[in-house]
Parts: sequence; C-alpha cells; structure tokens
Amino acid sequence: MSYTYSATLCICCSVEETLPKPSHPKGATPSTASMSKEELKEKLDALQCHFTWRLSIADHIDISHVLQKLAVEIKYTPHQNQAALLGLQAYLYQLEGQNGAALQSLKDAEEYERQDEQQASAAGSLVIYGNYAWIHYLQASYQEAESYLEQVQQLCPTPLDARLIPYIQAQKGWSLLAIRSRNGERARECFEVALMLEPENRNFRAGLGMALYSSWNYFWYPDIAEEARIQLERTVLEHPNNYRAKTYLAMLLEQVDSERSIDLIEENTEKSSDPDVLKASSYFWLKRNAPEKAIKIVRQALEQNPGYHLLYQALAKCYKIQWLNANNKDKNNILEAAIKDLNQILQEHPDLVFVKLQFAEFCGARDPAQEEKIYRELEERKDTLSLKSLQALNLYWGNFFIYKKKSLDEAKAKFMEGYQIPMATVTRRRCAQKLTQLAQHYHGEAAAAIYHFIEDTDRHLPAEFSAAQLE
Repeated sequence: MSYTYSATLCICCSVEETLPKPSHPKGATPSTASMSKEELKEKLDALQCHFTWRLSIADHIDISHVLQKLAVEIKYTPHQNQAALLGLQAYLYQLEGQNGAALQSLKDAEEYERQDEQQASAAGSLVIYGNYAWIHYLQASYQEAESYLEQVQQLCPTPLDARLIPYIQAQKGWSLLAIRSRNGERARECFEVALMLEPENRNFRAGLGMALYSSWNYFWYPDIAEEARIQLERTVLEHPNNYRAKTYLAMLLEQVDSERSIDLIEENTEKSSDPDVLKASSYFWLKRNAPEKAIKIVRQALEQNPGYHLLYQALAKCYKIQWLNANNKDKNNILEAAIKDLNQILQEHPDLVFVKLQFAEFCGARDPAQEEKIYRELEERKDTLSLKSLQALNLYWGNFFIYKKKSLDEAKAKFMEGYQIPMATVTRRRCAQKLTQLAQHYHGEAAAAIYHFIEDTDRHLPAEFSAAQLE
C-alpha cells in the first residue's frame, strides 16, 4: 500500500522543537477580508479538518443520534481522542444549524489540545483552526474565516512536516470510527499511515485495533478478526482502563475462548461506567439467554445515565427476549412488568420511538387494537420521525398485519414502504426478508411483482445502499 502525503495534507507546518502554543485569533487584531469568497473557499478546501475529510455524513445519517452517542464517547473514553471527537461534534452541530454549540465544542477541543505533547498539539491546532474557519465561512463571516485561515498559515509557514501527519491521520481515524462501523476500513488506513511514521505510538495502536474490529464487525472477514484480536490484546495491556477495547476483544473471543470473553465482560460491568460498554455487556448476556442479568446491567447504566436513549432501547429489547423465552407460567408476569415499566419510561421520554414500538407490541399481546392505535399515532407525525424510525414503524406494523390481522396485502404494503426508505440498516434487510417470505405465499405474477419491486428499488438507490452493503 502506498500513500501520497502531499495529496492528503495540503497545508501543514514545520514544527520547531520549542513551538509555542498558538494564541486564539480573537486575541489579535482582526484582519480586513482581503480575498474573494471564491478564493477563500478554495483555500479552505485545502485545509485538514472535519469539514474536508468526507466523513460519510449525508441525509441518510441521523445526526441527532450520532451526536448523542458522541457525547457519551467524549465523556467516558480515556484514550487520547477527545479533541478529535469534539471537532467532529462541532462539525455535526454546524450541520444541524447549531453554530453556537459548534463553537463551544471547538473551545472545549482547545482545552484538550493544550494537554497534548508537542506534535499532537500542533496538529490539533491545525484541525481546530480549520474547523473554526469553516464554521465562520458557512455563517458568511468571511473576515473571521480569513482570520482563522491566517492563523493556520502562521502555524504552517512551510510545506509538509512529516511529524504532523500521524496525528492528523489519527484524528481523522477516530472521527470516522465515531460515526459508524462501516467506516472501519477507512479508519484502518488512517491509523496504518500514522503507525508507519510512529510505530511505537500506543494511542495509534489502540486506534488501529478499534478500526480493525469495526471493519470485522461490518464485513466479517476471518483474517481481519485475527488481526484485530492481536491488536486489541496489546491495547488492553497498554491501556487497562480502555473498556471499549476490552468489549471488542470479548466479542472477538466469544466463539474461541468463552471463559476469557466472560471474564472481560464481567470486568467491564464491575469497573466501567461507560453506558455503551454496559449496553454491550447486556447484549452479551442476552445472546446467552440470560435476560435477567442483562436487565440488571442496563438498570445499572441507567442509574448513572438516565438521559441516554439507547439504554431504554436496550431495556425494551431485554424485556422482549425475556418474554419470548419465558415459560407459560412466567410469561404474563413478565408482560405486565414490561408494559408497566415501558409506559413509565414513555411518560418521561415520549419521543423514544423504538421504545414506543416495543411497548405497542407488548400491548398488542393483550389488545391488538391498542397496538395499532399506537402505530397510527406515530404515522400521523411521521414528518417528525427519523428515517430509521420510519423504517422500524413499517416493520413493526407489517408484522402486526401478518400475525394479528392475518392481512398479507396490508403487511406487504408496509414492508415495501419500509424497504423504500434509503437507510442501510438491519431493519431494511428484515423488510426484504419479510417480502421474500410473503412472495412464497403468492403465485404467478403477484410473487414475481414482489421480487421485481426489490430489484427495482435497489436499482434506483445510491450505490452505497446496494443490498450487499446493508448494515
């Protein structure tokens, strides 16, 4: 694999061993805008920052969901990536039109950057000031944007300094990983570049291990699994408090060393307060048909993070598995407890769509009319729902038509509606599976029409949503 650094890092600096910390541009006399908007945009496009890295953020990404997960990761991960994640947070806030929050994230990033070693600090400054410049440019504050651009150029009076490349690549890698697992391969390339130049950097090795795991979790290539295991084994030795790395290692060891896998998960449950780590631990036990243990872990996480929406989704999923696997004697008691608990949660957090969908399914076990009423209420406000929520609504509603109303035509319509939504998710794959199953109940042209629908829908979606790439 070869890399052309000059193509990826257009504006960089020559770092002196005693390079001082840069001062904030607002502390200096603001310059008068001296270049055209087009010239300014051209120079901004050459910067290394979150606005130029092509981070695979588009209309099909639920930005509010990513922001919630990102806030958790910033708070709980002890490894050296907070400045990169805060820069990503600023970028996402700007996409959401929250410019004040975006600028605050960059101020927080500056605080973390000041704690870094020399080269990491200089590279961090380049990324931070590049982000500042872009945010001001997008607000039409061209003089401020030019001021930050000048600050970058003061840091980088000469072309490329190879000592900065690994730190900038690592920031890009961490940012890619924070968005979604399908970015694992791109993040892997970033950390491999960083390690080529600094092979003994433990933080870069940790990043590579995380990237390899994400790539394996998405593509399921056996050779990646072994490489990820080797890197993560080293990471957990070098970073004993990196509980996310321990979680990933436990998942890799599940089938080959069950005892070690369980030990890692139990250690995480005992020592970590990271809600995503605890959520993963709960799912670990769900797969082992231990829903009671999973529920206990989710409740432990909720005590410390009562506002984190994914924990409530995890709790609803735990209840469903517990209910489905229960014997007839316990089934009704579990159903009653689940309905009562989820109803209380929804009174406090009415916008938790996935929890509401599971609540509806539980209600339908007693009163199908109440289940459908909830679906209709959600459909009435579908303009306020995310694409992922709409997909899930159609899947749940389609299942309702199959199993509660025995209406295959209405079920087919819902699954088709869900499949047409351009979100590469497991839910979309399940809609396709349901449609394929329904086709077996039809004959002749009716069955062929379903298969044609699936093929035609895929043909008219962007390439990244091809059926082979569903998450």
